[in-house]
Amino acid sequence: MTTSKRPPIPKPIQRSIRTKNLSVCCVCKERGIGTNLHHIDGNPANNDEDNIAVLCVQEHDQHHRPNAYDKTKHLELGAEKIREYKQEWEQTVQECRLDNPNILAVISAYGDHTKIHSVRLVVQNTGGKIIYQRLYHLLTGTPVQWADAMVDEVAWLGRNVKLTLLDKPLEVEYCPCCSTSLSRTLDRNAAIHLTASDWKQESVGCIYINPTFPSLALTLFYKGELLYSAGLHKCEDRYLHFRSDKFEERTPIEKRPSVRTQATEIMRKVVDDWEPGRLFIGTGDPNKPTITNEFDLPHLWERKKRPLNS
Repeated sequence: MTTSKRPPIPKPIQRSIRTKNLSVCCVCKERGIGTNLHHIDGNPANNDEDNIAVLCVQEHDQHHRPNAYDKTKHLELGAEKIREYKQEWEQTVQECRLDNPNILAVISAYGDHTKIHSVRLVVQNTGGKIIYQRLYHLLTGTPVQWADAMVDEVAWLGRNVKLTLLDKPLEVEYCPCCSTSLSRTLDRNAAIHLTASDWKQESVGCIYINPTFPSLALTLFYKGELLYSAGLHKCEDRYLHFRSDKFEERTPIEKRPSVRTQATEIMRKVVDDWEPGRLFIGTGDPNKPTITNEFDLPHLWERKKRPLNS
């Protein structure tokens, strides 16, 4: 009786596959844990690189013993799903090596301004697709250790991957069906702004100042595509009401400085955040506005409405 031996995966192919996957599991992307090389089609003689995936011990076991895991917390790992994870992760690793990758690392902090109890690092593409994420909590380390770990994580991905921090602490929200915490990502337009190498050359901002009402509008374009629109107006002589595509805020008007100065400061922050390569300011006829050189709001922003019974 003779037995056929399982042909070993050639060493050059092993090295190539591990390099393409940063030597981590293509499903969980966890660092520092053991991994196996898995034949996706189940044929151990098929040592083609496209047929071999890097899996950690748990993901490998999950594939071979699917009924041993809670499916509400763990996706099924059939051959096609593993192939999908492999292709996505290898493409991500390749993208991260570029001079200007379309991959972002986004940090969300949870708690309030007096106490941050946890942060989440989400690695996403410009379309908002989450590639993987890491969670850091006070029970597992200090904020200083979190910061060091996140910087190390991004450097591991690629030296040109941009790291961005959402500027306000967030409330924890949960998925209604599986009760897992939801992750925040940057939308496509903000991600394009952060990753576009030609942003300064191809981005244009336009501000229209209404000459007859205390309001203005801002639009931002990249290569002719509208990325962002927003408006600001004085509301009830009490607020400066800012509204954009996905954000709305009413800021109480202070006695000092002037209303025009307060409105100008709000818009300056928005423009500074987006940093358009060119900025045009217009007023007058909205269909054929007159271009001006300065952001100068009319004095009608200072006027107060007369009571109806006066």
